[in-house]
Amino acid sequence: MNNKVVRLLNNYTKKRDSEKKQLKTEARVSRRRALVFGSVLMIIVIVLLMIGINQKKANQELEQEVAATSEVLDNKNKQHSDLEQQIKQLNDDNYILRIARSEFFLSEEGELIFNLPEGESGEERPEKE
Repeated sequence: MNNKVVRLLNNYTKKRDSEKKQLKTEARVSRRRALVFGSVLMIIVIVLLMIGINQKKANQELEQEVAATSEVLDNKNKQHSDLEQQIKQLNDDNYILRIARSEFFLSEEGELIFNLPEGESGEERPEKE
């Protein structure tokens, strides 16, 4: 198709052409701005996601460390209570007497100690009172 339309060069067409050109440049500038701001926004989002993921990993590691430490603390507390109980027992004269009699075969005056053989099943015979 031949272009048989002659373009008029008057003030109206010149003004309209300049407005179209200005709108095109404004659209191009606004697209560039949107692209730049969108890129900056995406970079910020990616950085924040990476920080969040790293923080989550660090929190999981710390939770595991806290669990292990609390287990050790529970063991130490149990050991501490056992040792306190042992201290109380060692301060009791009756307990010391029982230990001395059973471990070192100490006897009171006039007492005789007999070693009884163990039963066939390896259990001690029940004592009769």
